[in-house]
Amino acid sequence: MQSRQKIHHGATVTLVLPGGMSTQAEVAALRAAGVPVDEWCEVAVGFLFLRWQRATNRTVFRWFARTPGEGDMPAPQR
Repeated sequence: MQSRQKIHHGATVTLVLPGGMSTQAEVAALRAAGVPVDEWCEVAVGFLFLRWQRATNRTVFRWFARTPGEGDMPAPQR
């Protein structure tokens, strides 16, 4: 029986923002970091994972430009 190989896929961009920010401020920060989001924080490509840290009242955004096995990652927007 063969064991399954573990695949580690690090986030393309990780951003930690203070809790309670407006959606517009979050969008501006994500775009400045190179994450392609629309005005509602929906990503155009890839996957955006977010986690709120209750103890520190911060939101961690982790954007994965692609999943393992997909082609080249898109260039970050500047």
